Amino acid sequence: MKSGYKCSAKRIAAIGVMLCMLVLTCLTVTSVLNTKAEESIGQGHVNYDVTDLRIRTSPVSGSVITKVDGGFKFDIYEEVDTSSGLWYGIGFYLNGDYYRGYVTSEYVTVDKRNDYKPDADFEEYLDSQGFPDSYKDGLRQLHAQYPNWVFVADHNGKDWSDVLENQNVIGRSLTYGSAKSSWKSVADGCYDWESGQYTQLDSGGWVQASSALVEYALDPRNFLNADNIFMFENLSFDSSLQDESGLESMVDGTFMENSSHDLTYDGRNYTYITGLLLAGQESGVSPYHLASRILQEQGNSGYGSSISGIQSGYRGYYNYYNIGAYASGGLTAVQNGLKYASRTDDETLRPWNTRMKSIIGGAIYLGKSYINRGQNTLYYEKFDMVTPYTHQYMTNVLAPRSESSTASQAYSDTTKKNTALVFKIPVYKNMPDSACELPTGEGSPNNALTSLSVSGYSLTPTFDMFTTEYGVIVENEISSVDIEAQTADSGAKLTGTGSHALKVGTNEIEVTVTSQSGETKTYIIRVVRKEAASGDSGNNSNNGGTDSGNSGGDSGTDNGNSGGDSEKGGFSTD
Repeated sequence: MKSGYKCSAKRIAAIGVMLCMLVLTCLTVTSVLNTKAEESIGQGHVNYDVTDLRIRTSPVSGSVITKVDGGFKFDIYEEVDTSSGLWYGIGFYLNGDYYRGYVTSEYVTVDKRNDYKPDADFEEYLDSQGFPDSYKDGLRQLHAQYPNWVFVADHNGKDWSDVLENQNVIGRSLTYGSAKSSWKSVADGCYDWESGQYTQLDSGGWVQASSALVEYALDPRNFLNADNIFMFENLSFDSSLQDESGLESMVDGTFMENSSHDLTYDGRNYTYITGLLLAGQESGVSPYHLASRILQEQGNSGYGSSISGIQSGYRGYYNYYNIGAYASGGLTAVQNGLKYASRTDDETLRPWNTRMKSIIGGAIYLGKSYINRGQNTLYYEKFDMVTPYTHQYMTNVLAPRSESSTASQAYSDTTKKNTALVFKIPVYKNMPDSACELPTGEGSPNNALTSLSVSGYSLTPTFDMFTTEYGVIVENEISSVDIEAQTADSGAKLTGTGSHALKVGTNEIEVTVTSQSGETKTYIIRVVRKEAASGDSGNNSNNGGTDSGNSGGDSGTDNGNSGGDSEKGGFSTD
């Protein structure tokens, strides 16, 4: 009896421990998994240049719930001041469930605060500027954060559809080759449907941006937040705003912070910070813009070959802003840029055979060719409305977005709150009612066939992957045909192949290819089964059999279709 009692006691104890663990687990889960039961105080997103941002169960050192990349959206429920800075208590969707967690404010942007109080004077100002209603919510949020900022509506007279068409010209708006498939164009000349390869349009793997990505990048309403608004900031030099402390903030953690590079000019030694201030004074261009442009072109670590000084054939030459750097004439972008740097031009201090001559001379070029001719914002440097369209500094369609995030770091929050910074924001004619969203689709877009055939017959016209309609004629005694096809991409889904029963007359057979990204293409084969010869008893008998066969064939075809349908069914940061 004693041994039995001990066994029961152990079981009871074990059950008690399990129950305690279950309760603790439930408490932990419910502290993370939640519903939108309370009102959030705002919404935000992870900055676009960030990868693997950790969302934690509590600020600073809580367990990691998940890691997210740039563009990830969330609700904000609270602000928590910690010794390591401000953290946000957030709510977000993950695999269909709504979770609560915490994220550092360092790598996120607040898009909207729900506690905005209407400002009658500001509302009147927005109307006087002629801002469409779809702009106003973002501008209201910015005004609430930075009441001294001035927003100017630039009614440039351009029609939205015309601008979009011109920005979709091949080679004019590019994205990197490793981008999501929905960011890359499959238009003629941009994609090889047989190989599944995108056409490289500039050295380094740059390819044509998709129309959807161009729409997103072109739409000013997507960037009315505290970071990206700086793509609309005036890029002219202003000594009352731009100083060493702002530059220090911008270059912190980059190769320009504490560099051993020789920055001698006119017998004086400079740092990158003092050198950029001098370049701004000489060129009339904001030194903040110059710093941002160098980081965009050469990377935070300064790995760009354009400033190594040891490029074969161009030793001792530098091109900090990559002016003239594009692949052509059998030369790479870097080679062409350094070829430009090696030429003589007194106005822009060329040849750029010292680092400071490149930094100052390149700034003079930027001022003369862009900033001082009306392309005086990051946005207009990319999307040229002066010439229009053809005089663009950069082909990277998202360059204004990334550079604006860097530019925003130049100003302390105190300066932002107390300074009347001016932002010139484009407004187009006949814009969409709401902002064009960032495309998110992924997977191969290839929904083409490399072969299509009707067994025993020739298609009219001869098969071509870009032709989607064909015809075949068969004799009356042929009651079915077999369809065969092969997809260009092995990951694409294919429906409509196999045996198909035929009725007398025209039979329309559809073969559908669904790409990994979900795009479909349908190839149609119209098979004409001839009428039976009149007065032929054998054929009459065959017709009777054909009718019966058609009934069964139709049923089989429906079932097949049903089956076909059902088948369709950086850096790591804290």
